[in-house]
Amino acid sequence: MNLSILIPTYNYDPSRLVRQLLQQLPEDAEIIVGDDCSLTPTLSQGEGEKVRFFRSECNLGRAGIRNALAREAKGDWLLFIDADAEVRSNAFIQRYMDVSSTTDANVTPAYQVICGGTGNLPECPRPEARLRYDYEVKAEKRLTLEHRRKHPYEGFTTFNFLIRRDLFLSIGFDETLKEYGHEDTLFGLELKKRGIPILHIDNKLTHLGLEDADEYLEKTETALRTLAPMSLEQRQNVRVSAFAMRLRRFHLLGLVRLLFITTRPLLRSNLLSKHPSQHLFTFYKLGFYSIC
Repeated sequence: MNLSILIPTYNYDPSRLVRQLLQQLPEDAEIIVGDDCSLTPTLSQGEGEKVRFFRSECNLGRAGIRNALAREAKGDWLLFIDADAEVRSNAFIQRYMDVSSTTDANVTPAYQVICGGTGNLPECPRPEARLRYDYEVKAEKRLTLEHRRKHPYEGFTTFNFLIRRDLFLSIGFDETLKEYGHEDTLFGLELKKRGIPILHIDNKLTHLGLEDADEYLEKTETALRTLAPMSLEQRQNVRVSAFAMRLRRFHLLGLVRLLFITTRPLLRSNLLSKHPSQHLFTFYKLGFYSIC
């Protein structure tokens, strides 16, 4: 198995992740770090001969930098890992290699896309990150291995997944998405339309990059603005927009919009506090989407 591990980064130093991966890197594998024109320096060049580093001269966006990394890769298989990940197992890479080479009858047809999953820190690292941390913990509890396998395309994320290089290059991430959010949604939908199965396994990485609540709210709003003009088919595959469509059919979305506009300052006050409510956060996303 020729493997290229691809790590896109923007204003985040992935040196620790790279060192962890090097400890278990096979002989026929490489690591490529792609810096998407960060404002501050990220990885240095001195991480070893098996690590390549390139820096984009302009900001390509989340989709563009991943596509650029894939074009740089030499391996037949691409393992995409977000820069703010932490390796949890000494057999992390080997687990992917074992599954990708399996010809067992239980893995039929042969899978070209394998998702390892996302895990979280045992405790919130700081009070300001409570909103993001609680959301991720809730998501991890919902997206069990059983659920991910039952709904394979819903559970697809770019955080930690393995894919055949030729397949990825035939699809690529949609570079028309210039702002944050939903490049993984569109990629998963394209896999579904092509009838390409996704295998979900228990091979999690820990997510370390937890933003403070104000930054996370801003990113959430950006993602919802990105979602709003997408096609009907695309929006039906996202929980918040699919639910909004159902409310619209029953003429209830206008009520949600009015309630959101009226209570938005109070909602933000709670979400930016040390004890944010995930129920209110769910309503905030639905309400914000209704005004996009």
